[in-house]
Amino acid sequence: MCGKKSRFFPQCGKSALALLLALFAAAGAAGERPDSPAGQGRGGLPIARLAMWCEFMPYAQVAAELPVLAKYDCDLILHVERESFSDPDFAPLLRAAERAGVGVDAWLLLPYEEHLYVGQASIAYTRDLARQAADYFEEENLKVRAFVFDCEPSPLLGRELFAAVRARSPRQLVQALRAQLDPEGFQRDTAEINRLIAELRARGYAVDGAANRAFLDAQARRNVALEDALNAPVSGVAWDALSFITYRYRASQLTYVAMLNRYAALAQRLYGDRAALDVGLIGDYHDIPANEQRAALFGGGAAFYGYLRGMRNSFELQEAVGVVLGCGVRRINLYALDGAATSVAGTANWLKAARRARPLPPVARWTPVRSLQFGALGALTEKTFRWCTGGSETSHGNIEFREPAGGAGQRQP
Repeated sequence: MCGKKSRFFPQCGKSALALLLALFAAAGAAGERPDSPAGQGRGGLPIARLAMWCEFMPYAQVAAELPVLAKYDCDLILHVERESFSDPDFAPLLRAAERAGVGVDAWLLLPYEEHLYVGQASIAYTRDLARQAADYFEEENLKVRAFVFDCEPSPLLGRELFAAVRARSPRQLVQALRAQLDPEGFQRDTAEINRLIAELRARGYAVDGAANRAFLDAQARRNVALEDALNAPVSGVAWDALSFITYRYRASQLTYVAMLNRYAALAQRLYGDRAALDVGLIGDYHDIPANEQRAALFGGGAAFYGYLRGMRNSFELQEAVGVVLGCGVRRINLYALDGAATSVAGTANWLKAARRARPLPPVARWTPVRSLQFGALGALTEKTFRWCTGGSETSHGNIEFREPAGGAGQRQP
């Protein structure tokens, strides 16, 4: 749908179809395995890294937000497209960010016809853009900390999946997912992404990933096939850090607390200190022109716009960040500067709320009924995917959580 907001399906559904749709949007709590590589979570520690996504805002407008980002020690995850290198405001923004002490990560976004996101269908395009960006940064002597690969289904696949949803056809959805399964191709493409990451790390950059939170439900059950079905390698890639997109959308705050509690705990258990959570949406996104184009591209129609209303209350964000910290995840990414800067609260109040957050103890984030609902749905959706598509350890082998090798690209946090 909409960049970091792009999720094809609504919140927890109430029908059998929703169980399949939840592969992309629902949460889960049951079926965890104790033999994950990262071990148990640990709460009680403050934010190690705070960052804010920026997807659409013109670079000159982003520059005006640098003082407040610097004040609250917030890094910038900045949209970078091919057009960026000819934009007269791009290099000045990066230089201004360095002077202000704001760290910048380059979030690579491809043209729609090249699949927009990083995935199996866009590896060659991603490689070209990443190399072009790295060359540009070095030629212009620009300081960029990391590249960010947003691993999501392409708009073309997303449109096909959403069509199945709108047709209320589980069979059509299953057929679309099953058609994407190619274990050998998936392994080959995962290796290609790892080679690109090694190349970028050798040039001094970290490489972070971002992925849908639904992958965690499958990964906790040792099933990598969902990543293949969505053309988005995640677990087998040697990320320096990996964030999971966990947005509130239409959910109530109490439901959002349960959602964050589930996914932050899973992310920390599976990925340890590399885990990050994307929290939002903050502000409002209805008036961003690019969203109309994306709504048409994904075939979402009017339903798409229901997901563009973000949080209005900064205290709700403070609670959300506290839940994540309480689960031991200390990397927090807020979505997004685009909505924060144009909101009534303004960027400063959102960042102040995030910085004021303290890790919430288990009793403060205990939502037993909602947690059970999320857990049951998460378990059943993974099982439904496994039964209906055949994607499992049998078809794809045991899941591998790839750790980054030591090298110049590593940064702390």
